[in-house]
Order: sequence, then structure tokens, then C-alpha cells
Amino acid sequence: MRYDGSSRFRRGSRWQWSPSFSLGWNIAQEKFWESLTDIANTLKLRVSYGELGNQNTTAWYPTYRDMILKSSNGTWLQDGVKPNTAEPGNLVSNSLTWEKVRTWDIGFDYGFLSNRLTGSFDYYIRYTDGMVGPAPELPSILGTSAPKTNNCNLRTNGWELSIGWRDRLKNGFGYSANLTLSDAKTIVTSYPSNATNTIGLNKYVEGREVGEIWGLETIGIAKSENEMQAHLLSLPNGGQDAIGSKWSAGDIMYRDLNEDGKISKSAGTLDDHGDLKVIGNSTPRYFFGIDLNADWKGFDIRLFFQGVMKRDFWGTNNFCGYLFGAYGTQSMWGARGLKEHEDYFRAEDIGLSGHTIPANLDAYYPRPIFSEGGKNQEIQTRYLQDASYIRLKNFQLGYTFPAKWMKSMGLTKCRVFVSGENLWTGTSLSSLFDPETISGGNGGNAYPLSSTWSFGLSLTL
Repeated sequence: MRYDGSSRFRRGSRWQWSPSFSLGWNIAQEKFWESLTDIANTLKLRVSYGELGNQNTTAWYPTYRDMILKSSNGTWLQDGVKPNTAEPGNLVSNSLTWEKVRTWDIGFDYGFLSNRLTGSFDYYIRYTDGMVGPAPELPSILGTSAPKTNNCNLRTNGWELSIGWRDRLKNGFGYSANLTLSDAKTIVTSYPSNATNTIGLNKYVEGREVGEIWGLETIGIAKSENEMQAHLLSLPNGGQDAIGSKWSAGDIMYRDLNEDGKISKSAGTLDDHGDLKVIGNSTPRYFFGIDLNADWKGFDIRLFFQGVMKRDFWGTNNFCGYLFGAYGTQSMWGARGLKEHEDYFRAEDIGLSGHTIPANLDAYYPRPIFSEGGKNQEIQTRYLQDASYIRLKNFQLGYTFPAKWMKSMGLTKCRVFVSGENLWTGTSLSSLFDPETISGGNGGNAYPLSSTWSFGLSLTL
């Protein structure tokens, strides 16, 4: 039983009880199991329940409205100097309190063949009550942002699996392999702040899965003017005008999913989403780790892989600027022109004589244009990134000198080794991004993890 308090909340909301319990039964220790002990020496069933609190705020006093004081900040002169100013801070909620997380877990541990084969499995349901989020939408005439309140409830279902095998052969060769695999998905059970059920990136919608990515379905890039005009003629009720104008060869052709003769997002809500559909989910699924070890006559080697089997990615902020090389109408000011961006649509050869760039009708990127560029950068199936990956996180090779050699030198143990980090990555993600850092930076464009090599000597006296 825990009883936690936080000075960040007001007196009536400051304290919270967090009870927990667990029960376990190792069947392999019962008398009726004695005849099977050589086969299964561990078989433990478990069930547990626990509650925890989460402050989910970095502010020291989030329930008190502050006054922002600035020196020499006025936009006018008073006696020849700029005056000091004072302005009220954003609105706050005086009832803000702990988020409560309740978790039920059932699982089992096992060990077979003298614990050479071991592992565990857990299935859990986690309820997050009163998660902190923006308050229900307030009239724009208010002139400031809505305060954060405890207004969102989530339900997470997940499981975790681990399997390990270790053994040593008669010739002294020892080896082990361990696999971990886990998955979870979260449903929004209550979120009154999105009463209109507006959909989009990072939007919580009641009854829907967290992380849904809504976008348009891409037919492809029009390879000719005739192909684009034929596509627009198949949309007699407005073409793609709700997305952009001046459609031409090299532009994106979107699919009319609701068959209303036009491409649009309509109201952009769950009930009226036009041609939008769920094209992916940003929640990482099926985390895994593989740990391989072996040793023989002083030599040892270890390889550790980790990864995610399923994750879709479409970043916010300046994501399109990095992916496409320029962001919408900012093309002339923010073009990057990296090597990855050379694969853009070209209807004919371009350049000066002797220095031409050949036509590229089967390009990955649409034509580069200074205006109306955003129409080709809508959230869509063609450019939705597959962020699943496998990475060799660690490789280590070492040698431990014989103990009798070390004893003559007054040492207990001496080991030399070489170690490498982030040495190899297998992924379909654009080389502009790192699958482990896409959650940070500006639009997912954070510094990638470096590959490093190190050499070492370990001495034990």
C-alpha cells in the first residue's frame, strides 16, 4: 500500500492511495509434481493488481495562475525608457490532480530440463483514469488556450513473452539464446474534449485506437498531362479542387473512396471524413529483443538485436519538409535538395548541354513546384513511412586469459574485448530518418544514433 502526496496539487487533491497485491503458486514445488521435476522444475502461476499515480506535469504549481513580469518590455517610452510590464499567465484548472493507473496482470513462469529452457508469459489490462489533457473546447473569443484537466480515460490490453535457452556441452562450449516479445494497444474510452470527434494526427477520439493515422489513398503520380486530365474527368463533382489547384503531370492522383465524384476531407470528423480512411497507426507494435551469447576456452561473443515489427510514421511540424525536401508553399525558402530527393518526377531531360539530368517518369517524389506544393504532401498511403526495424544494438567479442597466467602476475582476472554499438539496421524507413529517434526532433528529424566501436581491458585484482 502506497500513500503519495505532491506539492504540485492543491490540498484537497494532493494525496492518493495506491494499493497493490500479488499471488503466486509454484506447482513444481508440490508433492504431486515430484515425478515430473526432472522435466519441469519451475511452473509458477501468478496474478497481480496494482495502482500507481502519475503527476504528468513539469510545472511547479500547475493549479495556480501566475503573473509574468518582464523588465524594459513595453513597446512605448516612458521618461525615455521602456517600462516594465506584467501580464497574467494562461488559464489553469484548480482541480488538477493525479492520473490513476490500474493494472491487472496474469501470467506464469516456467523452467524445463534443469532450467536450461526458461521463460515467462504475462497478459495485462491497464486502465488509465483521469489522464491530463486539454479542457473541452472554449469559445475563441476567450483569447487564450484552454487549461489542462483530468479528462481522458484509456484502456490498454497487452502481453509480454520471454523464452530462453542455455546449455554447456561436454567440450566446454557454452551458449545461450534469449527472446523477448511484447505487444499492446490502447483504446480511448472517454475524452469529452473532442466532442466533435475530429480526426487527424495525434487526435484522441472516443472509442478509437490511440495512434490512428487518417489519410488519403494514393493512386499514383500522373505520368502525363493526359493521365491527369483523365483522372480529373472521373471526378465530375469538383475533381481534386478541395485539395489544391493547377493539377498537372507529376502531381498526385488520389482515390475517391466514398465515390461522390470529388476528392475531399469533408468535415474531417469520424462521422463525416470524406475520402479519408485509417491508413496506419503510429503506435509501435511487437517490440522484440534477441540476445545471443557463446563462450569457449576463454573466448566469448555476444550479439544483441532489438526492433519493432510494426509501426507506421507520419511526423508533425516540419516532417514534410524533410521527407519531400521542401514544405508546401515554402519550397523556394526551405528547399533542402539532399541526395534522397533526386528521385523526383521529370517529364523530360533537363539541364544544360552535356550536363543533363534524364527524365524520370517512375519517380518516388512528385514534381517540385514553388507554389501549391502542399497538395502533393497530404497525409497519404504512398508516403506513409514503414518505421519497423531490426538493429544490431551491441556486438562484443572478448578473451579472458587463463587464471593460472594471471595468478603469477598477482591478478585474479584479465579480459580484453572489442565492442560495437548500433552497427547494422534493417528497415524500410527513408534514410532521412532513424527508426529509434523519429519520436523526437523537428518532425522526426533528430540526430540518428551513432555507430561506435570501443576497445577495452578489464582487470580484477
